[in-house]
Amino acid sequence: MFQERYLLFCLILCLALFVSCSKHDSLHPTPINRTVIVYMAADNDLTNDARVNIQEMQSGFEEKGVNLIVFFDPFDDLPHVLQIGRGSATRVKDYLEFNSADAVQMGHVLSELIELYPAQEYGLILWSHGTAWLPAGSMLRSFGDDRGRQMNIRDLAENLPLKFDFILFDACLMGSVEVAYELKGIKKLVVNV
Repeated sequence: MFQERYLLFCLILCLALFVSCSKHDSLHPTPINRTVIVYMAADNDLTNDARVNIQEMQSGFEEKGVNLIVFFDPFDDLPHVLQIGRGSATRVKDYLEFNSADAVQMGHVLSELIELYPAQEYGLILWSHGTAWLPAGSMLRSFGDDRGRQMNIRDLAENLPLKFDFILFDACLMGSVEVAYELKGIKKLVVNV
């Protein structure tokens, strides 16, 4: 009798352990493999274009193990961060007004977003006006525009907080070999879209 109860107890214990170890999707969310940060310096005449791009991101985004995070600095609102989901954009953080075309400030924002959205891989999309690789103020060859202020590509490269797995530019003239050269050794891939 004792052995039968002992055997029954062991069987129930094994079943309980087996059931508790089974995977339930609601209890175990998909691990985050990649965080993609879109840095939209749109405190200029591109604000409405940026809003259209954000809507396009919402409609086309597949959330399988990826965070899609947008830093958005529009002309008519404070800079803020959006977390993009399928059909949604949740405003998760607001900033006081600052120059989004300042490389040091950009580096601070990127560092904060990397800390808030950890992943195995990171991608960066730089979105704004672009004029390629000559110094800011030369009327050509820089990235970003915040009410007429731009950042030099070298300053941009020096203030990136980590080695991104890829960098994309959604900005005019940023697909030049000179821009890629400025980012050499820092990034794996630079592509102009």
